[in-house]
Amino acid sequence: MKYRLRYLLLLVSLLAHAALVRADGLQAELVSSPGPGHVFMITLADDIDIMTLARLAVEMDGIDITAFLSFDDGNFLYTPPEPLAAGDHSIRLVLLEPDGSSTTVGHWQITQPPTAGENRPGLPDAEQVAAAERWLRSGSYASNNNLEASYRVLERNLADAPDRLQLTGAGVSTAQLQGGNWQMNAQGNYLLQSPRSLSLTGETLDIGEYALSAQHQGENIHTGVNLGHHSLRLDTLLFAPQQRRGLSVQAGGNSNRLSTQFFALRPDAVVGARHLDGVSDPRNRIQGMTTRIQPFSEDTSSLAVTAMYYEGEGSTTGLGITDFSSTSRGSGWGLKLEKSYWQSRLNLTAEHAHSRFNPDLGDMTNLMENSDAWRVKADVRPFSSLTWRGQPADILLGAEYQRIDTFFASMANPGLAADRDVASLFGDLYWGKLFANLQLSHETNNVDELEALPTDRLRSLSWSGGYAFDQQSGSTAWLGSPYLQVTGLIGRLDRQTTPENYQGFETDNLAESLTLGGGSTYQKWQWSGSYTHADFNDRSELGAGTQSRFLSLAASRQMSERLSFNSDIQYGIFDTEAEGLRSYSTNFNMGVQALLIPDRLDFSLDYNVNLARGDHDLPDRHYISAQIGWTLLQATQTKPGVALALRGSMENNDETTLHSTGRDGYQIFAVLRISAPLAGSF
Repeated sequence: MKYRLRYLLLLVSLLAHAALVRADGLQAELVSSPGPGHVFMITLADDIDIMTLARLAVEMDGIDITAFLSFDDGNFLYTPPEPLAAGDHSIRLVLLEPDGSSTTVGHWQITQPPTAGENRPGLPDAEQVAAAERWLRSGSYASNNNLEASYRVLERNLADAPDRLQLTGAGVSTAQLQGGNWQMNAQGNYLLQSPRSLSLTGETLDIGEYALSAQHQGENIHTGVNLGHHSLRLDTLLFAPQQRRGLSVQAGGNSNRLSTQFFALRPDAVVGARHLDGVSDPRNRIQGMTTRIQPFSEDTSSLAVTAMYYEGEGSTTGLGITDFSSTSRGSGWGLKLEKSYWQSRLNLTAEHAHSRFNPDLGDMTNLMENSDAWRVKADVRPFSSLTWRGQPADILLGAEYQRIDTFFASMANPGLAADRDVASLFGDLYWGKLFANLQLSHETNNVDELEALPTDRLRSLSWSGGYAFDQQSGSTAWLGSPYLQVTGLIGRLDRQTTPENYQGFETDNLAESLTLGGGSTYQKWQWSGSYTHADFNDRSELGAGTQSRFLSLAASRQMSERLSFNSDIQYGIFDTEAEGLRSYSTNFNMGVQALLIPDRLDFSLDYNVNLARGDHDLPDRHYISAQIGWTLLQATQTKPGVALALRGSMENNDETTLHSTGRDGYQIFAVLRISAPLAGSF
């Protein structure tokens, strides 16, 4: 196996350097210096269709230059906005795919000769600056910052009142720099909260999440590095797509046939300046590598194999539904195969993952549980360019099977549910503005067939759909632009096998849910509504059945450029079978936003009432908040803005509760607010 893998990697490395200029049957050639002022011309096939032409893009040294191209007699011509820097330049023609990926159609190298006085040793300072300016292609930055100081001037009946003076703030900044074949990006945010008890990290001022990245586009390979919060861009049984803090390095061929990344990440979510790089603590870190290879072709429909491996240890927070947390150790490897046929209308995926996991290193047993997980999926779009009654249509059909061992666990995918053997069928229908989805599944547990445990079975049918109508006119103009939505579920959970002398509870439940919704938009207002009918029928005689009915309505209106209203109301009925009780709840919200003096004086008012009736009668709650603000200095991209405000809230309860020392309570704040939405580019 080791020698076969080594041979396969060598074969891919050779193929990655081949001068392939074909993708999905496309042909392209490059002509250098086709005329005065033109750097190059890309000739295309005469029979290329307009839809394919719209998906083509051209990159030079990893930078998208499509906007600077002209289209003349079926060919792309490039005239640079400023003189091209001397030296070698990489040109790539790519085909953009609907899923956001790209396929290389053509890849060429051109050489721009130096102009007089350029690229010589001992350049004068002015020429060195000019050379640096030619290397630096573009740069931009943006920073949106808000700081607020509030002082409580009046209060009554406040339980556990916070500090009278509070400072709060938040900000996010981004920067981008492109130079030569390099592209660098940075982003981060910060949080300010003077009461440390309310701070996310326990510090008054701290950073939240940040990310630094750099990419280099070479003649034959591209490389990249990421530091901070980022995703490994994997969605597999072994690896989850969520972001984690750490370090990763990527390298791959420009044909995208071979790519590899090495990583070291925190297994848990972390924010703040502590553990800034995410890899400094060896007892809370996972590391490994992934490799993706297309051994036979660079076409997106060709066979792709992704190999994955990780190992490490750290907190198991998030692996279960309890608050228990301990230090775990684990490792795992996986393989994922992807292949498409029929112009990518038929897609096949197969995956296997193996995990070794010890959930608690504190018990000193060092017991590593070995387990496996499998997944096979196929989806097909049987029709191409389908239309019905003048509307474009599409149908997607698919099937998936998963088998995840009872004790399977991966520190790189802590949210994956284990102990499942599930087969499902699904279908999607698109027709104009109509969308419909249907899914049928059959699932059992006790995958490892443990003798002391029963095996339960879950069979479910779920559906969803929606339709958006065009703007109505004539006699139906009063309908505006309406839309309809529907979702539903029927699920049956029962016992498939029960072991002898089993003393546990029987399982026999039926769950049903149906939600109908809709709404409409008009020129100055809109409305929406939904109704949910849900029943949980417990047939095991435990009396755990419930029934609920929920109605929701919402509307908003823009009265003028300076005045707007919004409101919503929810009404629910909830029945419990075991207690034979019924409760009613009503929640109403209303808001008003007004510009009393444009760009100077603004006002907002929000009112909420929560009423509870029936067998679970709770105190009625009325809550109102308002704010009036005066803008002293309008914020721009070059200078901060300053505003003063008076903000208050009042709460009324029918009786004393845990959150109120009396019937009425209120508080009023004087607020100073500073905003700085700075931005620039060069």
